[in-house]
Amino acid sequence: MRRGAARAREASARRLAALALVLPAACSRAPAPEALGASGGGPKPAARAAGAGWKLVHHETFDAPFQEPAAWTEDRYGDESPYHVDVFDEDGEFFSARGGEVFREGLRRFRSFRKSFTYGEGGWLTVELYGRDSDRDGVPETGGRFEAAGGKARLVSTRHYDGAILRSTAPLPARYRVEVTVSNIDFGGLREGSWTHGGKTNGYDGDELADPWRFSDRSTAPQSAVFGNGVYFLCITDYPRPAPHNNVFIHHHRKVVMDTDSNFGEDGPWSQVWNPSTGRAERDGSRYVSMIWLRGDAFGSPWTGNGFTSYTAGGWKDGPIFVDKYLDREAYVFTVERDGRGYAMSAAGRFHHGGRTTYAARRDFREPPVTWHYNQRPDEIEAEHPNETVDFGKTFETWPAGSAYPDHFFFGDPHINYYEGTAEFDDVKLYLPDDG
Repeated sequence: MRRGAARAREASARRLAALALVLPAACSRAPAPEALGASGGGPKPAARAAGAGWKLVHHETFDAPFQEPAAWTEDRYGDESPYHVDVFDEDGEFFSARGGEVFREGLRRFRSFRKSFTYGEGGWLTVELYGRDSDRDGVPETGGRFEAAGGKARLVSTRHYDGAILRSTAPLPARYRVEVTVSNIDFGGLREGSWTHGGKTNGYDGDELADPWRFSDRSTAPQSAVFGNGVYFLCITDYPRPAPHNNVFIHHHRKVVMDTDSNFGEDGPWSQVWNPSTGRAERDGSRYVSMIWLRGDAFGSPWTGNGFTSYTAGGWKDGPIFVDKYLDREAYVFTVERDGRGYAMSAAGRFHHGGRTTYAARRDFREPPVTWHYNQRPDEIEAEHPNETVDFGKTFETWPAGSAYPDHFFFGDPHINYYEGTAEFDDVKLYLPDDG
């Protein structure tokens, strides 16, 4: 099995090197002069102002060092694991049913380790880290981490097997506003028209595999991880303890999200970006910024999760058409508001197409298509709401009567089989209703 994995990595690296040389650059105009990246020392972008009725209750500026425990704790999976959720867990029934003994043998080749600790005023934030022990000696070779430096939390994912997120410790209330500033994003993408630069391909060495979880219905061979590299700017989840997991799991547990995933492949990128100059969407896999509401009207793909409604300057779009692209050495402010009736999101900064601007949009929970798992309490959903019975190694209902889904926010690298790079999180703010 180890020899087979090595051969797969070598073949993947050769194919990717050839692809990276022949694939054309993204189909988008050059950025306007005012949209070019600055040195990173300029003024902080202005977020969409919190409206009347909000009060700031937490503002973390990451001046204190992270008190990361020295020891890792092994995650042995199963129902007793504090990270167990459903069939898309690391040892989940979905993967066993689809991948059989090939998947199970792949899972046995390494051990998984985690760290979890609180941070900030009153421990209102929790750091969740993941590291893979590839040689099974009881110590991960690397692990995702945050470093506090210069008043920023610097995310470091050395290997695509690393995971690191910062999340809300307690579930969020029915009404809240969270705001995070992200800068110096370095997770792959094109540079000077090439996917290969600095000895990397899309930010990777070139032989990384998304094993053992990302294979397909056609083949149990693990897919290359190099075709996608990114980071989550801000996400609201639907389960009690957000933490790094395999990418299939993460895609099934999002309500709303703003992220990026620089992607290419033999057929070009799967994503598009709205270009306001041409008034159309253009195929572009490099450094997009998404603003998406996950669809609750259908369960979606077992491999990639729910479909989504995406906001762009050209209006609402179904599928992977995104609002703009981030620039090197720039800072961006991302916000999510829940007002009790819907989710609003905004992204502010200097963008490739739009220059310095703020993109902002809002959708009611039940506005068609309904937002996935929006209800924090059972009585928030209507008696008639989308629900399916599916069988993915285990039969379950996708949105059963009486169910409830807590809101937590997180940002960082949640995927333990994709993403290598660094990014800086300058600060995070939490607002709650000002009832005074």
